[in-house]
Amino acid sequence: MVPGVELEDLVSLPEGYRYDLHDGNLVVGEQSNFWHKMMCARLLLTLHAAGLDVLQDTGIRGDRPRDCRHPDIGVMISRPANSADYSYLPGSAFRLVIEIVSEESASVDYGDKALWYAERGIPEYWIVDRTPERSYDDGLVHLNRLMVSGGVSEYVRERTVRLTQLEAEYRNR
Repeated sequence: MVPGVELEDLVSLPEGYRYDLHDGNLVVGEQSNFWHKMMCARLLLTLHAAGLDVLQDTGIRGDRPRDCRHPDIGVMISRPANSADYSYLPGSAFRLVIEIVSEESASVDYGDKALWYAERGIPEYWIVDRTPERSYDDGLVHLNRLMVSGGVSEYVRERTVRLTQLEAEYRNR
């Protein structure tokens, strides 16, 4: 991690990597594998075909200048005017964010990111993980909904479904 970086500094960094800011610390992510890319593409196309305003690798601004995340997929509630000029939007702009688990990111996707997205009030958080048989063309989608109890926001698992089944459900809507 590189300390002391602000949101505006990210635009000058080399391309080909994923960058997040965690309380001012730069976190550099590796390129994803092809399973990850395929799951992302399929979800993006499925949600887009359902008429949702969906974006890949969108930036979500945190509460401080040195805090942001880039979920694999973000579904917007509504875009602000002139949103083409923005790189980062507040969590309140999103109805759903999706993370596709990489081998090295599982604990972060299930833990830190879930907490961070919940604190920003994003109503749904989906996590896509490998199937038990490690299928190359399917994944398990864990659909989580935000619950607030006693002032604490956290995600509660509604269900887990294979991506192929979720695609069929969206086609039949």
